[in-house]
Parts: sequence; structure tokens; C-alpha cells
Amino acid sequence: MLISISFGEAVWQVSKILEAQENSLDAHPDKPRVYASPSILERRRRILKETRLMVAEDGYEFFSVRKLCQRAEVAQRTLYNSFQNKDRLIAIALREAIKDLHRKEKYNTERNSVAGILDRAITAHRHNFRVPNYAKAVTSIYFGSNTPTDVRDSLRDISIQRTREWLAHMNANGHVEPWVDEAKFADIVADAQYAVINDWAQGRVSNEGYIFCLVETMVLLISGATRGPVREEAAQIMTEMRATGMLPKFS
Repeated sequence: MLISISFGEAVWQVSKILEAQENSLDAHPDKPRVYASPSILERRRRILKETRLMVAEDGYEFFSVRKLCQRAEVAQRTLYNSFQNKDRLIAIALREAIKDLHRKEKYNTERNSVAGILDRAITAHRHNFRVPNYAKAVTSIYFGSNTPTDVRDSLRDISIQRTREWLAHMNANGHVEPWVDEAKFADIVADAQYAVINDWAQGRVSNEGYIFCLVETMVLLISGATRGPVREEAAQIMTEMRATGMLPKFS
């Protein structure tokens, strides 16, 4: 029997499948994520799009929920029914923007090498120069004293996903010290990265020093957790950085 559905219904069903597969942050933890129609899904996308634009334009400090509602053409009550609070809304919007960015990146370095993980970190963090308000917003939420645990964990997951993959590969090949806890190491790298971003966003680290400080921190952590040829590669990179005062260059 042939079953016919509208294009809108098809989009809605595919979107629900993709969202079920994605390990993402709940928009409202007290309410199930059920999209009753394509129009509700479109409204959610509109809210998140305007949120990203407003963070880029006005920053986190001057972000106005009332202005967002006007731009997205939704009532404040509707917004808060969909997203529990401002921090959760901004975290979800920025997380999706970062994921979109990662999907578009292309590299010539081997993903699971020291050069590969540093190359990807350098590229990702250089994007912060284009949208500094994103960086300030993310760190404000990440280090906020009232930030819910699941919101902070979601932001950490963005940072540590590649570190986890890389470390698992290194461990499988015997290049990681036996006393290293993979999950703990990934968390430490994430916290260190956000700390460097925060120092830059607050003006404590210059534009010129930001990426260098980030890579230096990562290489130091990698050197302490690895052994054999991987540690030697990290040591060589650090030696060259110290000698030249420049970042490593990847083809």
C-alpha cells in the first residue's frame, strides 16, 4: 500500500529522527522535546538563528530577550516555554553554530596525530577572531556560578569530542601513559582551552598571544600524558615554538 505524506510532514519526521540521534542539550529539561508540527520546528530554528545573530552583534552582556522575541516574532511566554532560560538558549544556539562550522572544515593533516589535533584546534580558535562576542558569551556561561550542569557539560562536549577521539586512538596504539584517565584528561583539556579563551575575551591575553598560548597549553598537556614517538613529536613542536616564537605550520 502506498502512503502519501506532505513535504512539510516529511521534513518534520526527518528532523525528529536526526534530533533523536543527536546527543544534544535539552532546550527545556522539565518538558519533553516534542515538535507538534513543522511550523513549531521552523519557529525554533528562527529563534536560534536570531539568537546567534544577536550574540554576534550585541554580545552576551547586552543580550535582550525582549528584543529577540521581537526579531523572531514570538511571545516571551512562548520563548520560555520552549527554552528554559537565556543561558540555555544561547548555549544551544552557539553549540549548533560551532557544530555547523566543524562540519565544513577540511584539513591536510592526519586526524589522529599530534599535528592533526593541534591543526584543528588552531583553525577552530582562529574563528573566534571573527566573532569575539561568541567567545565571550560561551565563556561567560561556561564559568558562570549559576550555570546548570547539563549546560556546562554540553559546552565541554563541544571542546572535548576531538580530544577523546584522538586520545582513544593514541591509547589503542600504546602511546598513552598507563596512569592516564581518558575522560579526566579530556575534561582537563577542555577546562584549559576555555580558560585561555576567557583570558583572551577579557583582554588579559593579546590577539597575537591567544592562539600561541592555547597551543602551548595543549602541547604541555599532551607531553605529560603520552610517551614514545607521540611525546617526542610534542616535544619537538614545543622546542620549535620556543625557539622561533611562532606557531607550528601545517601544510
